[in-house]
Amino acid sequence: MTEEEKVKESSLSGRCKRIHITRLTDKELEKCVNGLSEENFMGKFQFGEVYRGTYNGIEVVVKIWKKQGRYKVLPGENEGRLEDERCLHQYFRNYEFHPNVAKACAFCHGSKHLAVVYHTNPKAIDTLHNLIEKDTFTWAQRIKVAFGLASLLRYMHTPHPNCPSDLPYLIRNIDAAHILVDQDHEPLLFDFSMISGGILTDKRDLLDQHLQGCFAIPGPGRWSDRCDVFSYGVVLLSLISKRIYKDDGDCTDVPLVYELVKNENKQHNSAASFGKFKSSLMHRSLELEPDFHFNDAIEITQLALLCVECDPQKRPTMDQVVGYLQKMHIVQDNDNTWECCKMLDGVDEVPKLLYPPKYRRVKELWRPTKQRRNKGCGESLSIIKSSVVEDNEVRVFSHEELLDATSRFGKENLIGQFQFGNLFRGEERNGKKVIVKMWEINDERGVYGLHNEDRLRDEISLLRHPELFNHPNLVKMIGYCFDEEKHLGAVYDLDPQDTLHNLAPKDEFTWLQRMKVIYEFAKLLKYFHGPNPPHAPYRVGNVEAASIILDKDYRPKLFDFGMTVGGIILSLREERNAHLCGRPRGYGDRSRGIYIEEGDIFAYGWILVCLISKTSPTPDDDDPIYDALGWNDLEESSDDIEQSGSTLVHEDLIQERAPDDEDPIFDADLEESSDDIEQSGITLVHEDLIKERGFEENDGVELTKLGLECTRRFGYPPSMKEVVKRLENLHVIRIHAEEMGIQNLPCRYNNNTKFELVQQKVDG
Repeated sequence: MTEEEKVKESSLSGRCKRIHITRLTDKELEKCVNGLSEENFMGKFQFGEVYRGTYNGIEVVVKIWKKQGRYKVLPGENEGRLEDERCLHQYFRNYEFHPNVAKACAFCHGSKHLAVVYHTNPKAIDTLHNLIEKDTFTWAQRIKVAFGLASLLRYMHTPHPNCPSDLPYLIRNIDAAHILVDQDHEPLLFDFSMISGGILTDKRDLLDQHLQGCFAIPGPGRWSDRCDVFSYGVVLLSLISKRIYKDDGDCTDVPLVYELVKNENKQHNSAASFGKFKSSLMHRSLELEPDFHFNDAIEITQLALLCVECDPQKRPTMDQVVGYLQKMHIVQDNDNTWECCKMLDGVDEVPKLLYPPKYRRVKELWRPTKQRRNKGCGESLSIIKSSVVEDNEVRVFSHEELLDATSRFGKENLIGQFQFGNLFRGEERNGKKVIVKMWEINDERGVYGLHNEDRLRDEISLLRHPELFNHPNLVKMIGYCFDEEKHLGAVYDLDPQDTLHNLAPKDEFTWLQRMKVIYEFAKLLKYFHGPNPPHAPYRVGNVEAASIILDKDYRPKLFDFGMTVGGIILSLREERNAHLCGRPRGYGDRSRGIYIEEGDIFAYGWILVCLISKTSPTPDDDDPIYDALGWNDLEESSDDIEQSGSTLVHEDLIQERAPDDEDPIFDADLEESSDDIEQSGITLVHEDLIKERGFEENDGVELTKLGLECTRRFGYPPSMKEVVKRLENLHVIRIHAEEMGIQNLPCRYNNNTKFELVQQKVDG
């Protein structure tokens, strides 16, 4: 290895160095920045302030989120931003840093401050926002910053091989105030307050996003990498014109950039005037510098104007932007000295240092996927969004408002408990009936405050997504509570009947109503488990009767997503859920786990059994649901059934048996019992339900068999798609669907595009 290569490698490895991340208290943070003194103040970013500081004897930069600022910040949003950034830095520590990402060395999540401490080596001079108008910031230094930022954005816009989906990262709030410049004049992006994609929650389509302060607020359609390109173009225009594009909260300067492009297209059509106009965007002082090339001025101005094109499809990709910059004279003249040039030298795609060898294969898979999604998803999303009412912004409730709505959480309004807290009936002052869900901390079961905050944020993202907002079997969130005392709650627009857990054993819960619940909830799980490119399918994880509530029409609605993973939800949530002790009220499959499709199917099978047998067990961790139902006694041979001449097994005849931890929950003989059931006509349907209108004997046998197959220990259960198909063949569904009020429900089709809401009629 030559001396030059050693220098290059040592320099890059230093910038990509992994740093141990610690946690600070409020007092330690204030000491770090000298009590937030004015002499340490560097400037403001979109959601707070930036300070210089000293931590462990080294100079650092501290970013502190503020509750009140120029832009709207809802309760809990800054906490979510801090958590996302913590996860992001943890991910980059495992899979190498990009040299142009500021390295976090400490976090503060205290009662007074939410902050990140960045270690910069070499140390930071200032923010790009403060440097742009300075004459000491030279032409070469400006282009070096522009090139380094373009390299970083190309890296972020490329699907990362270690992510569960092929989504790139979208920064969404690129601004000169969010970029540090170190002593080598390398840019360091330090704010990710609105980042989306990769391992983080996909926020491209969420309703009620507060995007003030972003130069690339998208028009109709979803947020994409071309919006980041627009923001990059604004930064580029600032660099070459020595002008700060300010935003007072209403993005008044964005039309100015569009107007610049419009005037350029109208007034300068010829090549000669086009070039002359381009050069005029450069600041005169930059043109006088010795390393300035007139052709560079033409190229970079043209590039900036392309980036801020009104039509996103006309904007270049960041890969193309890097290609444009590499052709500039100033870049080629400094190819041997700039870190970003060293990093990209001889590499066609992205830095080998930062990507494993499988990257090229992932890159090839990404391009057609992106084209399919853009082609097939736009119309369906616009249709879905148009169906969402205009007055749909999520409200923020105080804890006092929730106390008033629920008579101070009185026992008379308590509906029941779910895995992470309590559910109450409520009534607003205008008389509107609502449901109030309150998360509770339970250290013994591994339910911690910070994790519940994540669960609330995940639920807001999930229920405010336009593709799920109007799903008939999901509750509709109208607001939430997140106060300084850490009271966490959600408010749903629903006048409830009761939870399925409470209704299952009741006589007034009829056979037809139970079948409606069985069928519609199966359709919901089929919907969640359906193909969902570019995301993984959803896995609910904690399906249980206590998490399903029925409206006045006995329509099931799922209201808890505390263990849901997949889809738009952050992939690292499985780590949070690993702290939980035990299964969700006994419905989990110990043999397979809860983060796979079979886990949801297993729990659905037990819900089905509870409904047809009028049983509502509440097992403890050591008293699994299998034995609470006494279902292990179904291992009795079919010969015994035939000798007794019995065609129906009443629940009183099934003797409960104490659980035996040494024996498997299910023996292999139970796998054969479903065939025996079909041959002998055995059923777990309660005798009271057999007498009701709509019951058909073959339906009882088929439902019992289906419940056994969903909860089998060995082999694979039927998929939810198969479950729904078998339910639709039942006599009660074919004949009484209209009477039960079963309506057209959303479903997914495996057509290599994102799902869309479609109409499907029940056969018959």
